[in-house]
Amino acid sequence: MTTRFWPRLFLFAALLLVLGAAGILLIPNLRWRAQVIFLSLTGRIPDIDFHHIIAYMLPGSDQSIARLVDTRNPYAVIRNQRMSAADAREGALLYRDQCAVCHSPDGSGGTAPALYGREFKHGASDWAIFRTIRYGVPGTAMVQHDLPETQLWRLVTMIRSFKPPAQTSASAAPAALSFREVAADELAQTTQTSADWLTYSGAYSGARHSALTQISPENIQQLAPRWIYQFPNQTAAVIETTPLVRDGVMFLTSPPARATALDAATGEVLWTYEHKLPSDAVGGEAGVVNRGLAMLGDALFMGTGDAHLIALSAKTGAVLWESQVGDYKRGFFITGAPLAFNGLVVTGVGTKEFDRGVIVAFDAKTGQERWRFVTIPKPGEPGSNTWSGESWRNGGGPTWLTGSYDPQADLLYWGVGNPKPDYDDAVRRGDNLYTNSVVALHGSDGKLAWHFQFTPADDHDWDAAQIPILTDIPGPQGSAKRILWANRNGFYYVLDRLSGKFIAGAPFARETWADRLDSNGRPVPHVEPSSHKGVLIYPGNTGATNWWSPSYDSALNLVFIPTLEQGMVFFPSESGATDDDSAVKSWPSGQGQQLFTSVRALDAATGKLAWEYRRAPRMVDNFMAGLLSTSSGLLFGGDQTNFFALRSRTGDLLWSFPTGGRITAAPISYTASGEQYVAIAAGQNLLAFGLPKSARTTLAAETAHSQPPQPAK
Repeated sequence: MTTRFWPRLFLFAALLLVLGAAGILLIPNLRWRAQVIFLSLTGRIPDIDFHHIIAYMLPGSDQSIARLVDTRNPYAVIRNQRMSAADAREGALLYRDQCAVCHSPDGSGGTAPALYGREFKHGASDWAIFRTIRYGVPGTAMVQHDLPETQLWRLVTMIRSFKPPAQTSASAAPAALSFREVAADELAQTTQTSADWLTYSGAYSGARHSALTQISPENIQQLAPRWIYQFPNQTAAVIETTPLVRDGVMFLTSPPARATALDAATGEVLWTYEHKLPSDAVGGEAGVVNRGLAMLGDALFMGTGDAHLIALSAKTGAVLWESQVGDYKRGFFITGAPLAFNGLVVTGVGTKEFDRGVIVAFDAKTGQERWRFVTIPKPGEPGSNTWSGESWRNGGGPTWLTGSYDPQADLLYWGVGNPKPDYDDAVRRGDNLYTNSVVALHGSDGKLAWHFQFTPADDHDWDAAQIPILTDIPGPQGSAKRILWANRNGFYYVLDRLSGKFIAGAPFARETWADRLDSNGRPVPHVEPSSHKGVLIYPGNTGATNWWSPSYDSALNLVFIPTLEQGMVFFPSESGATDDDSAVKSWPSGQGQQLFTSVRALDAATGKLAWEYRRAPRMVDNFMAGLLSTSSGLLFGGDQTNFFALRSRTGDLLWSFPTGGRITAAPISYTASGEQYVAIAAGQNLLAFGLPKSARTTLAAETAHSQPPQPAK
């Protein structure tokens, strides 16, 4: 009897273990908890004690830490949940008793540093502040505080409440910094820019079109520089910023992480803020780049090379809050301008090597994360079957360029980058969603409404990091809500922006990789015999266009595209290489072939070419600047160091100016003191152009007498 009992007991115990393991694998709420415990015990989740892990995953906890499985970063996951009015009152009492003697009652600093208007050296996220209070800072007067956790979180609430004091008349901001706050309703109602330039693309539509008409084809020859601002301490960094302008005040960014306010009429510096990057935060593939800001209320929002999002006072440049978007040590960085709407500010990220891209929304007032969309689904999520094996874990899909927003539908449209590794699809078999796609997200919660993939299983680095243009195109059954998209793969697309349905598509540049688009807009690849010597394919890896901003003139029904004509030789994947096949490699080669750039005007509804402005062939500099159209019939653009203006109806060159510096940014137009300006970053300078006084008329008189251009026939 005894000899049979123990084997049966062991068998029963083993069965229980198997059933327990199966339950953990099959029940999501058990699975993520087991994964978090395993990651914690193996040291893969830093800066959080095991007892906190257990406490935060128990039922009834006010923390939600399931995302630690993916992020392994408690600073991006753990949030302060003690922010009620009662918590704030208790936090104020605790601060008075525990902190005020060193930091001063108003947080302005005393024997200890100020608690606002500066960078927190040990992190500014909720969890970073919590840990600093709880554990102190060794070697300093900041001692640990052995308080109950609820009280620690209430202290975090109190510290976050500190703001710079209102300025007195003796230290008042310059008069130029007295401007109207930017209301969410105003942004939602702006369909094309006029006096101000309030978002990266001018308006949520992404059209980059100005209603200003003071500068026109009739007086363009008199356009000349009015002022020049030289970016400080710039040696090799590329300037790609798009300034914002509000009531005669200009706000702009420059590398590595600087924001500056200028008088938009003179270029005079009003204030400057600089975020200190860690020495090992080196930026993205193009180096340290920052493309601009977002604005809402009286706050500005800037992303940084160490993947932080910072809110600044537009009047003083003081820091209002700072939140971590991703871990720069894992390769995350931000180069794009954020987008602000409905009390939220949204940013994408770049991924230096692999990982998975995200689009993240924060509360514009507090910096609290509101939602996060991951561009590559994990197993069990829709689209996960488009990744083979474990390739999804480091699949890429960065989101480094600004999207567009439809306030009526509350839909946010954002382009997603290419899968990783760039040129080796053999290790990631499948379509690789949602890379090379536009994703439409509900602005309020970040849930996916629909997606459209331009290039499935991309192995040419043709990401979808382009600006979506939103428009209503008149048709026989009324206005049709459309997205216009010239993609890096060489095709122009028209999509229904409410459903994502493919409406039309056509090549806008030379392309040899696809025979056509099918009825759903999916490319039908051209079958080309593989060769270790490679295959010449158009477009090259830079694409037929890139992040360079397009423009759209609804009166002409023309969309204007910065275009590159360049082919490259692509080689078989490295995974197929043999020891004696030294020619097999991944990186494509231009092999000394000429290229040329051009501006192409397409019929918005069909993609049919209306006209082309072509630049001279060359062997180097496969890039262009973005574009800006105006209601006076002008189209501004740049190529290499040349800034030019075309007639938007025909493409005729009307004016050009040699800036002496490389131009890759896009121009803007605005008014200051009754004058229209056009500004562009070139080399290490920002140039603002205007008309001489004799050539100007007042904007009011012009508005009364001018008529918009007639549609093209």
